[in-house]
Amino acid sequence: MNQISFFSILTSEYFKIRYNTGVWLMLFFPLLVTIGVDLYILDDASHEIVNGSVTFDYNPWLFILGRYIFQLYSILYPILVAIFCYSLCDMEYKNNGFKLLFTLPVNKRMVYFAKLLVLLEIILFSVCIAYLLFLLSGYSMSYILPGYRFQDYDFRQTVFIYFGTLYIGIIALCMIQYALSLLFKSFVIPVGLACMGTMFCMIAQRWKYIDFIPYNIGWKSLNGFYAESTVFISNYEYTNMIYILVFILICYYLFLRIKI
Repeated sequence: MNQISFFSILTSEYFKIRYNTGVWLMLFFPLLVTIGVDLYILDDASHEIVNGSVTFDYNPWLFILGRYIFQLYSILYPILVAIFCYSLCDMEYKNNGFKLLFTLPVNKRMVYFAKLLVLLEIILFSVCIAYLLFLLSGYSMSYILPGYRFQDYDFRQTVFIYFGTLYIGIIALCMIQYALSLLFKSFVIPVGLACMGTMFCMIAQRWKYIDFIPYNIGWKSLNGFYAESTVFISNYEYTNMIYILVFILICYYLFLRIKI
């Protein structure tokens, strides 16, 4: 019997996740955050919208829009990634997906790499949506609140670097959480560890070894944004790339040894 092709496996993965709650949370999360922050800013500036007399002397991308949106990303993205990774594994465990899949003439390695590709794509789509919505939000504010002077600052490079470094860090975090989700079938353990790691990084920002903790990605990217950094790859990104490679191998090992 001929083995099922990689394309067929990948297509089946897309089919399975179409109703997955974790996937849709990852995709709609940036939209919900951006809309929520925009409504808050507009409500706070409602008087200025009416009389149009307000002036703002600092970079609004940095001190208004980025200040709110990126802090929410720093706190919520790691936790959301943990829920997303667990949902992908839980979907298989609940529906006996692994048992049904591995009874077919299918290569486990191809299944793993198909799942890995889907995981990377969902994260990429989520970060790209967040990036585009952030720019769209700022450009819209330049018309609604011209006194805030969004149009006077070209912050595209800094914003791109922020989201680029955020994507690298989220992938590292995602592989760690996927390994935990393969290792533990309980929702509490992987998601609880993500919450603890995020809270610890929020508190221990001055610790000299904080850059070696992958759950710090949101705060590290935010600090670079505040500093208007133009450095895309630093030691922190190299550390995250090492995490990515190591945990891809760990996930591969755990996946091949799934008991059905």
